[in-house]
Amino acid sequence: MHFVLIATHTPEICPTSNATTRDLMLKTGPDVPNLAQKAGVEIVAGPFVNREHTIVAVVQSDKVENVDRFLMESRLPHWNRVRVLPSLTMEDALTEVEAQTPIF
Repeated sequence: MHFVLIATHTPEICPTSNATTRDLMLKTGPDVPNLAQKAGVEIVAGPFVNREHTIVAVVQSDKVENVDRFLMESRLPHWNRVRVLPSLTMEDALTEVEAQTPIF
């Protein structure tokens, strides 16, 4: 299953303004692909960062518990509010829509 990860933080905790967060990010950031693999998570897209203090990634795993393990090992929740959105590919969503009966 795919999961869209949306992580947000405040300007005060942003690695560009907070030395502690910066050190943590510089330490753990390069190891993110290995942490994902160890947790049974495949990074499909991203992580992407922007100036809106938001990080977005798309990952794939058989179990959401693996995604949670990956997040904790990466320490992303230590300085972000992380939303984990179970998601379908458009192809899978269309298959589901075709199988359902409309209610209106």
